[in-house]
Amino acid sequence: MIELPKEIVWDYPEPPNDELWRLQRLADFFPHYGRDRACVRALMQRLPELKIPPEVAALIRLYSEHYDTH
Repeated sequence: MIELPKEIVWDYPEPPNDELWRLQRLADFFPHYGRDRACVRALMQRLPELKIPPEVAALIRLYSEHYDTH
């Protein structure tokens, strides 16, 4: 389960345990949050399901490519 920073779940006393919800919240605040290897990997696995602008998806892909080569 992806841990979310308190700064992006201020509106929930306890954030939902739904993985897609958590990834969507990270994607909504990407790249300010969720840039670490584990989060980027999880975001990539569910990228087609996330409702994000194309430029955010492209940025997530760039981070993923970087982690794949380093």
